Amino acid sequence: MLDAEARLVLDLMEQAVANGRPKLSSLPPAVGRVAVDKMSEEGEADPPEVAAVIDGTLPGPAGTIRFRRYRPLGVTGESLPTLIYYHGGGFVIGNIETHDSTCRRLANRSRCQTISIDYRLAPEHPFPAPTDDAVATFRHIRDNAASFGVDASRLAVGGDSAGGALAAVVCQTCRDAGEAGPAFQMLIYPATDSSRESGSRRAFAEGYFLTKELMDWFWAAYVKPGTDLSDLRLSPLLARDFKGLPPAFVLTAGFDPLRDEGRAYADRLIEAGIKTTYVNYPGTIHGFFSLTRFLKQGLKANDEAAGVLAAEFGT
Repeated sequence: MLDAEARLVLDLMEQAVANGRPKLSSLPPAVGRVAVDKMSEEGEADPPEVAAVIDGTLPGPAGTIRFRRYRPLGVTGESLPTLIYYHGGGFVIGNIETHDSTCRRLANRSRCQTISIDYRLAPEHPFPAPTDDAVATFRHIRDNAASFGVDASRLAVGGDSAGGALAAVVCQTCRDAGEAGPAFQMLIYPATDSSRESGSRRAFAEGYFLTKELMDWFWAAYVKPGTDLSDLRLSPLLARDFKGLPPAFVLTAGFDPLRDEGRAYADRLIEAGIKTTYVNYPGTIHGFFSLTRFLKQGLKANDEAAGVLAAEFGT
């Protein structure tokens, strides 16, 4: 059953469209991005205070990439266990600001530093640009841990939706390359299989915020026609082997089109013997993890994800 707070948010969204607000899927990405990113910022709960916020840039495959570091309250030391966080937004929208409050809360609750990454977005930078940026930023922070105040032995990746997919790809890429990879992965309703339509994609195609129409809009901007959808950077669920991947926290939402592929990814990890915590929030919708001003379940989920990370890293 849909939670009352989720139902209210959906009703408000429907009313706004009825009152003349254009659907995101009806707008060019560059136009829609500005309006939706502003609404996303306003949809987060008030940003909690952290010990320090440090903005900067690091080198990427096609120029510099912006990042923001959050040091948690009450934690001392030069090198901290760290979560590299990739925001959601269908590879088309979203930025550091849209997930500012979420990253602050994750930092404080986990007692780990969080580094938010402003990777390139489609359609200006289509696939594989975001995945290239995600891998490059992880490698750069790993290889220059001291300059980022990072404990390299306790370096995690995470993200929501598109960002969760990027985190999964980083883990697989590092493992397959035989290099040091993340010590933990936090996958929040990740998109893991673009090659086929799951049951939840069919069941929740309309009326639950992330519609089929909107997903198709994201996809048209992100992936060029003729791209092989079995590419593991688009469909990490299709990997033949899940052994050797890091411990994981995987979260899904009950009324989310991405629910089934997130659960399937957790199942594959568990079957491979990977320490995995899977949790489903049955009564809520895609996006709830960051829509914390309106969906209080999102605050609970933030705390649960941070708690699992804290337990893994002993913080």
